[in-house]
Amino acid sequence: MNAIATPVQAGWSATLSLEFERRGPRTALVRNRHDGPLRVQRPFYPESNGQAHVYILHPPGGIVAGDSLAIESTVRDGAHALVTTPSAGRVYCSNRQRLLQTQQVSMHVASGGFGEWLPQENIVFNDAQAINRTCIHLQPDSTFIGWEITCLGRPASNEMFVAGTLKQHFEITLSGKPVLLEKSRYDGGSPLLSERWGLNGRPAIATMVCTIQDASSEQLLRDLCEQHRGPHLDIEVTQLPSLMILRAQAGQAEPIKKAFFAAWHLLRRTILNAEAVAPRIWFT
Repeated sequence: MNAIATPVQAGWSATLSLEFERRGPRTALVRNRHDGPLRVQRPFYPESNGQAHVYILHPPGGIVAGDSLAIESTVRDGAHALVTTPSAGRVYCSNRQRLLQTQQVSMHVASGGFGEWLPQENIVFNDAQAINRTCIHLQPDSTFIGWEITCLGRPASNEMFVAGTLKQHFEITLSGKPVLLEKSRYDGGSPLLSERWGLNGRPAIATMVCTIQDASSEQLLRDLCEQHRGPHLDIEVTQLPSLMILRAQAGQAEPIKKAFFAAWHLLRRTILNAEAVAPRIWFT
């Protein structure tokens, strides 16, 4: 008798499309379309400037073999939207078929708009097959602050990233032209993860980007990095013609998050001349 092949399950495919527009004193969520287990609830308004805070919900709680998530947001002229996640994302180990686990994020910020992409960290479990792609599309006079924080393995649980692969793509365009393009690949057990010329045994890696360019802000960020830098955190500032970039690596995500939160508050004071109000979900 011939064996019957068991079909490979493709996993979840989910999409979310958001659009923000200024309506009177507030930024309104004027489009909220989703397909699959990916959605947002109503926006929150904890800040006096009418900025919308939106939390992306993924009820399954993590990305398994064959899952594909696509998140798109558009911030119109005069609108100000902060998009975040309620908890750390998780990319679990893949299956024997090595099915890919993908997340694609895109944000379009119009001239005069202010977009913030500030998710909590992504934890890539051992033996995952992960692809993480983030594309930010800006126009002249757009304002953007965003970060990506990734932890390879679960060092607090003594689970190292010794198998699997993470491919990352981080891109920012201005008027359709790339101003930042970073591609990286991390293979479990690779010398890149352990050697001094690579991550030096620090599995938490992160990039933070802001469109602010003035010299005083650059110096303030350098001073902030000096305050946070230490045996458990490497953090540096890079100034490009149109962007300010912070890059960090650490033994776990918490020191990076602490430094990035401080940098975010500093940048918000510089841009808006007002104190930022952090999303309440970050502290629950």
